[in-house]
Amino acid sequence: MKHKGILSSAFNMSLGFIPVIISILLCEFITQDTAIYIGTGLGIVGIYLLLHRKGILIPNFILYISTVILFLLTLATFIPGDFVPNGALPLTLEVSVLIPMLILYMHKKRFINHFLRQIGSCNKRLYAQGAESSIVSARIALIFGILHFLIISIVVVFQDTETPTSMLILYKILPPSVFILSILFNQVAIRYFNHLMAHTEYVPIVTTQGDVIGKSLAIEAINYKNAYINPVIRIAVSTHGMLFLCDRPMTAILDKGKTDIPMECYLRFGESLSDGVSRLFNNAFPHADQSIKPKFNIVYHFENEVTNRLIYLFIAEIEDDSILCSPRFKNSKLWSFKQIEENLDKGFFSSCFEEEYEHLKEVICIREKYKES
Repeated sequence: MKHKGILSSAFNMSLGFIPVIISILLCEFITQDTAIYIGTGLGIVGIYLLLHRKGILIPNFILYISTVILFLLTLATFIPGDFVPNGALPLTLEVSVLIPMLILYMHKKRFINHFLRQIGSCNKRLYAQGAESSIVSARIALIFGILHFLIISIVVVFQDTETPTSMLILYKILPPSVFILSILFNQVAIRYFNHLMAHTEYVPIVTTQGDVIGKSLAIEAINYKNAYINPVIRIAVSTHGMLFLCDRPMTAILDKGKTDIPMECYLRFGESLSDGVSRLFNNAFPHADQSIKPKFNIVYHFENEVTNRLIYLFIAEIEDDSILCSPRFKNSKLWSFKQIEENLDKGFFSSCFEEEYEHLKEVICIREKYKES
């Protein structure tokens, strides 16, 4: 199955620097004032297209800030006097944009919380993600900006006079490079993040009726415990009228080390129930007869202070019990119903197994009677 990226390029907020980059590049070919006007116009058009695009709105706060800076410089062009010395627009724009980036980064928590309070609940997540992405972009731009000013400082200290080449690199090439590198670095980071997330396992979030209403990282199903319901597959194994039980792993989040049926796992997001059952059974018994197919029995909701699950219970009936001799099952053995009943309600078995026992006993007894007849 092909995994779709978690983050699109819309979350590369550094793209909001494009009007600034264009203004800096154009000022080498046209007047500085005209370059500022064009950059401002592009910023306004970009904001208009962003607000009127179809689909989900992901606000680009970097674009908003860049456009405001360019608009203020546009107003400044109508003030008498040389507000920006000739040839100084690239460095002026760089400093003018990086100062708000620094303020944004320094007040990142207040910035995110402001939008969480102001925006309706349906948009909170997107605005929070947009704010967080803007802060990431601001941080990247600040890093490259600081490197640029360090280079300027080193050159000024160690060179008696700045050469035309150093002037060109420091004040013409590096200012737009700061923003271009921010865009590229941000995009590489998004691609790397998507690559990692493409190999991350997700589990569905469901209702008590089994309807899928969302998804979460599998690790969140453990960390958030009973915050929402996740589907779990459990497979019991019966042979000759007995149940095959073993100890639960000590790494399990529920009932560590207690005796339970041998197979349990989360259903993966996008995976059908039958595929999940086949995956679980084949992992446990890779050499089992392919004709053995676990049969669905019941589905029930189980919740306590540790977990919140919609459990799909299956039973696999095995004739050749030699396949049960596997080191992966700790303290495993076949249990008769009498042996099980002698240990019920004593904290010996897992909570889920004690919920399922009567049903398992009934189904297995009916099957055994049917075989005898």
